[in-house]
Order: sequence, then C-alpha cells, then structure tokens
Amino acid sequence: MKKHRWMNDDTDELMLAMLQLKSLAEARAFFGDLLTEKEIRGAANRWKAAKMLDFGVGYRKIERVTGMSSATVSRIRRKMEEGLGGYRLMMGKLRQK
Repeated sequence: MKKHRWMNDDTDELMLAMLQLKSLAEARAFFGDLLTEKEIRGAANRWKAAKMLDFGVGYRKIERVTGMSSATVSRIRRKMEEGLGGYRLMMGKLRQK
C-alpha cells in the first residue's frame, strides 16, 4: 500500500485504538470524546453518501438528502474508485452480516 502523508505513528496508533472497540456503546463513547459533533455528523454523512453511490443513487438526490455539494459527492465517488479501497472493503464486510 502506498504511504500517504497522513500515515504516521500517531495515526497508526489511533487506528489500532479503534480496532479495540467491541460495541456500539464503546464506539459512541470513544468517538464522542475524540471528535466534535460536527466531525461525527460529517463523517456519518460521507458514509451515507458512499452507500447511496454504491446503490446507484444519482448525485442530485444525494445532494438533496445529505446537503452536500456536488464537489463533495464527486470526491467521495473518486475515493471509492481510486482511493485505498476502504469504502468498498467496509461495504463488503457489512454485506456479509
């Protein structure tokens, strides 16, 4: 995997901490302390848009439902197609459940 500028010991430690979460309650507590409400909602909105894109929903509907700009939706689509594969990986894992 290509190393990106944001990848370093600190971010690796954060990712490893996330892997220790065992329940929704633990995740809510951790992310509720770590991030602002706006950051959590923004990340959740991006995830929602990614799922909508995966289901073939058009940009205009995604913009209307999420309040995102077409540029943001386009960036999410680009990450889904050319990113590190994280969106597809997680969607695949969730489909298996």
